Amino acid sequence: NPMGGDYVRSMLLFAEGKRLGPEGLKWLKLHTINLTGSMKKQSVSERLDYAEKILDLILDSANNPFEGERWWLDSDEPLQTLAACFEIRNAIEFAKCSNQCEDDYKCHLPIHQDGSCNGLQHYAALGRDVLGAASVNLIPADIPQDVYNEIAIIVERRRKEDEISGVDIAKVVKGFVQRKVIKQTVMTTVYGVTKYGAKLQIARQLEDLEDFPQNEREAASKYLANLTFESLNEMFY
Repeated sequence: NPMGGDYVRSMLLFAEGKRLGPEGLKWLKLHTINLTGSMKKQSVSERLDYAEKILDLILDSANNPFEGERWWLDSDEPLQTLAACFEIRNAIEFAKCSNQCEDDYKCHLPIHQDGSCNGLQHYAALGRDVLGAASVNLIPADIPQDVYNEIAIIVERRRKEDEISGVDIAKVVKGFVQRKVIKQTVMTTVYGVTKYGAKLQIARQLEDLEDFPQNEREAASKYLANLTFESLNEMFY
């Protein structure tokens, strides 16, 4: 099913294929680059330019997956990337062998589209919140926005203010206000996560940080949970 891991998703195909059409091959290439996770901060046009530059590597991955350059292995989602490489190769070969264009190639591969923290997108849209909408990519921008990083920046600003005011726990978490620490809490707040639940989420993230003083985890997770909620209220009003 689509909620499975990389190897599961890599095997999924639609039973009924659809013509790529005039834009299909472009979206297939974009999908391939997105799967690698290597250009998350770049614009769509930059990703497509990159796909053209490395088209030889994409085709090599499809034609020689184990003996060739093995570009696909460097991807965040290697097997899904390889499946996409096969599809790009097949579309190009179809055009060469049938004297038709790639537009007529019938593609069975699912092309993923994802939202940017969907719950917050709904909040921003319902509230006509321009600042919040920009942070979750509801407003056109050349470069993708990252709401989790934006919230982490606000949390860190508030932490610094507390540190200056002499709050001890603010000193303990210095250097540990990271995107991955607060991401799950930001993502689930719109689905009703409580401060207690948020504390548990952040505690699990802090537990995985090697340098974090684990004896301070309980107080730190509670403190960061509160700051995360306050920061969300500042950005989405």
